[in-house]
Amino acid sequence: MPFFQKLHPFTVLSVAIAIVAVTTAIGNVWVSLAVIVLCLAASAFAGKILKLVALSAAIVLPAFASQLLIHGLASSGSLKLTAEGLSTATALGLRTAVLVVAGLLCALIIDRHQLVAAIDLSKAPPQLGYLVAATLFLLPQLAERQKIIGEAQALRHVHFRRGIVGWFQKARMQAVPLVLSSLEETSKRAPHLAARGFPANTRMSRLRTVPDSRVQRAIRVSALVLALIGPVLILIGLQFGAVA
Repeated sequence: MPFFQKLHPFTVLSVAIAIVAVTTAIGNVWVSLAVIVLCLAASAFAGKILKLVALSAAIVLPAFASQLLIHGLASSGSLKLTAEGLSTATALGLRTAVLVVAGLLCALIIDRHQLVAAIDLSKAPPQLGYLVAATLFLLPQLAERQKIIGEAQALRHVHFRRGIVGWFQKARMQAVPLVLSSLEETSKRAPHLAARGFPANTRMSRLRTVPDSRVQRAIRVSALVLALIGPVLILIGLQFGAVA
């Protein structure tokens, strides 16, 4: 079993939340860079580094470019990149990068089935587990279904106009069968859920087990406490340092 599969999904999420909260409160460029490097190292260990870099770049680069445009505007309205503007844009961009990279890393290394099973085995309402499962598994299903609809339209030689008008036409012609097929699947799934007594009044046992231990539970509690108290202590320390 891979290393990250041995960890409880809540442990990974708790540590990620604590790291993002503390890093954001510190607001230091080098700390943010160090956290990003550690996330990349963890993704390389899990064999997900290429996917993490591609997904992160698609989100972080436009965000960083917008920060440059916002903080690079001089008071006269002309584009002028100053050292102060570059420093501010870099700091804010790296804060965003930490949040994005850490969040995507969790999404890549946490098994979806393990996460749903962990929610079902916890004290959370059973509806929450179904909601998370439906969200996690719906997007890949919709993407695959949209691909099939596009291939079927191509076989029927359906042509679209060029430009923005053609894009809206294509989106409309693919959205209608996509929504109808989703509604049909929902109507088929509802009787099966009702037959199984969903939502259940009692906690149901699951065949899938989620690895957990006292050490991991202690790590989760410590990480959540750090996420709540750490930023407050850091901000108080920075405030006292500024006054002194």
